[in-house]
Amino acid sequence: MGIYRDNGQNSLDEIVKAQNQIGYAFPKYYINLIKDHDAVIFEKNIFDFINIYNKPDERDLNFLSFKDNHSDGNILREQENISDLNNYGVEHLVIFGICANGDYICFDYRDNAESLDPKVVLVYHDDFVDDKSGKSSMVVNNVAANFDDFLNLLHE
Repeated sequence: MGIYRDNGQNSLDEIVKAQNQIGYAFPKYYINLIKDHDAVIFEKNIFDFINIYNKPDERDLNFLSFKDNHSDGNILREQENISDLNNYGVEHLVIFGICANGDYICFDYRDNAESLDPKVVLVYHDDFVDDKSGKSSMVVNNVAANFDDFLNLLHE
């Protein structure tokens, strides 16, 4: 898979620091990727999935950066948005990418906070659903069983 753009290398120390601040371990394939290609944008950066309405859908993907000054978003700064997600009933997700329309691409640790191979989900930033008690939560859509499967979904 060709790389359109990246923001250089990250030290393993930077990645470990981020994991510690966020409180979750990143998947091995993700670490290998971002170690050499911070904020990578692949030539093939669109993925297709079936949305919660059982219809085909597609999004583009910009990986977040580990560098503070990156214009497309910094992984630690974007985790502050997790508090917004938590306020809307979505917890134990780690944002690693963002779509042009503002939807989040996340690692999903809801089933297992210690997983080294979490599912990948898309969180709609402007779509909500009410549970039986009437509490609203952001819509979470499963995308892939793991990060490796997610990368295999990418196309032009």
